[in-house]
Order: sequence, then structure tokens, then C-alpha cells
Amino acid sequence: MYDKKNPYKAIQPYFQAVEPLSIYPFSFEPVEKLSVKDVIDFQRSTFEGTIYDMTLDPAWHVADGEGGYKKSVLATPFPDSETRKLLKVTYRRPVARHRGHYGMVLQLRDWMPKEVGGAYWVYLDNPYFSPYVPIYTGNTSVADTYMTYDPNKYDEQSARWAIDFVDNLANLRFQDIIKDVWEVRDPFEKDLFDNQDKIEQQAIELLKKDPKKGKEFLTNYSNEKMNEVTQMYNALRNQIITKYTNNHE
Repeated sequence: MYDKKNPYKAIQPYFQAVEPLSIYPFSFEPVEKLSVKDVIDFQRSTFEGTIYDMTLDPAWHVADGEGGYKKSVLATPFPDSETRKLLKVTYRRPVARHRGHYGMVLQLRDWMPKEVGGAYWVYLDNPYFSPYVPIYTGNTSVADTYMTYDPNKYDEQSARWAIDFVDNLANLRFQDIIKDVWEVRDPFEKDLFDNQDKIEQQAIELLKKDPKKGKEFLTNYSNEKMNEVTQMYNALRNQIITKYTNNHE
């Protein structure tokens, strides 16, 4: 499908080496049910490994010192407008957005008490960087750190600013820094999913005995995790600033 006279033709916005839409079925039976994590992974998609992957654009490739080429550590799926002008990179909007505010995956289970059955898995700023935290329908409050945000004033107590700061710092060396992000984000989320059943069962037992205490338990759990996100990303910010300072170059 590539034009031999123009090898870059397949990455141009109005020519893509893909099948016509007419070959795709109207619907199909899924192999298995989607989990919350599956939907989260989809919301984080930047079309990795496909012709729409921005980091595979030839403009990002540099000499490897051995007669070949390698992807630059600067290659990012979220190039800003000035970077796109400089490199003449064709922009393709990924599913994940670096200019978002917040988003969620809503998990509904009608076989459970309503206070526990509904869980909003919420992210802030950019799902590619942000952890998802569950906020239950039985929660009576949201942590201050998740309600604090003024786009015109930086605030260390704001989870949105903490995540956004790391998101912006990633432009220093995206390919390296995103690995630092995954090292703290992924274990945090894994712990949430691994312990979800246990936490929810505890909440259900408390709700049976005392609905107020059950709601307090859920609220405290979610708020604790939100505060943890803020602390974690402020610490990650400091780590990145220190690790990638140009004084090390």
C-alpha cells in the first residue's frame, strides 16, 4: 500500500493504508466482557503501533550512531502546535487528550447496595498520565485536593495541578519520563483493583449494620486515595526535575 516514489504518503492525513469501512461488520460478538481496566486502557490509547501513532512519524527519528535510526527520546504522542510546526509533523488526535479536564469510567452493579454498586473511576487532566480513582455513589464528600483548581494560579494542594505539572515536564524527554510515570501510577492502580472486592465487601457489611458508618468508610477510602495521588505526583514532579536537570548533561 506504500507509494515507492513517496514512502511518506501513507502517513499523510488524507491517505491512509487502511481497509475501506465497507468491509467492517455492523456488529460482532465480543470474545469476552470488557472490564473497567479494559475501558481505561482504551481511554489512554494513543494508537500505539499503528499508522496513527504520532511517535512513529519519521520526523522523530534520529541517527543512532551505527548507521541507522532510532526514535528520539523527545518523541511524544502529544506534540504542541509549535513542535508540529517545527517538525512538520502531521497531527492526529488520539483517544487520550493532554488538554482534558477530567473524565471517568462508570461502573454500575445493580446486584449490590446502591452505595457501593456505583463507582465513578475518575481521572484528572490527561488519562495517559493520571491514575483513575473510584468515587462511590455512597460517598458523602470528595477530597479537597480533587476540588481545588484555578487555571490561573498554581496550587500544591491541587491534584489537577500535580498531574498537569508532570504531564508538562514529560516534554523534556517523553520516552524516558513516561516510564517514570508508569513506575508509580501502575502499582497504585493495581492495588486499587486488587483490593476492590475486599474494600467493597467491608463497606457492604458496614452498611448492613450502620448505613452512616458504611458511607463514611467509602468516603474515607476514596478521599485517602485522592490525597495519595496528589502527594505521589508532587513527589514525581520533584524526581523528574532532579533526574532530568541539564546540570547532569
